[in-house]
Amino acid sequence: MDVFSTTLNGRPLTIERSGAVCPPACVQPMQAASGVVTIGELEVLDFIDLLVSDAKGLLLDARLPEGFGSGTVPGAVNVPASTLRPQNPYRDDLLSALGVEGDDFSAAFDLVIFGAAADDPEAPGALRDLLAAGYPAAKLKYYRGGVQAWQGMGLSLAASE
Repeated sequence: MDVFSTTLNGRPLTIERSGAVCPPACVQPMQAASGVVTIGELEVLDFIDLLVSDAKGLLLDARLPEGFGSGTVPGAVNVPASTLRPQNPYRDDLLSALGVEGDDFSAAFDLVIFGAAADDPEAPGALRDLLAAGYPAAKLKYYRGGVQAWQGMGLSLAASE
């Protein structure tokens, strides 16, 4: 939506969005998918400390390699959202790398998925594709702010390796 209009105290109120064009850069909902918790920077830091550092969780940057190459949240790995789509013939191999064994998700990694910013459709799409593949919502989290919010909070980015 480019323009939001309503009435406030009997007077018209209009909010316009300038800059990025929708689509593709459409503001995403706070909850990307049913059952998936949305988190902020402190929760991402806890996730890195408690799960990524113990090899129990993965922080997934859903952007294309070009975006990932420009800098990412420290500890993140690049898994472009397009690789999680059902049309990808190698998706089962990728799910296996995430700890999925056939239809068994019990050993699957906990994941935090993010994209470029709150208007990036890639991370919510990746979450929905994982859910459709059977990934348990309890093992998924959405960092809606993405790299833009991370930088906006003054937090350092890591160079891709």
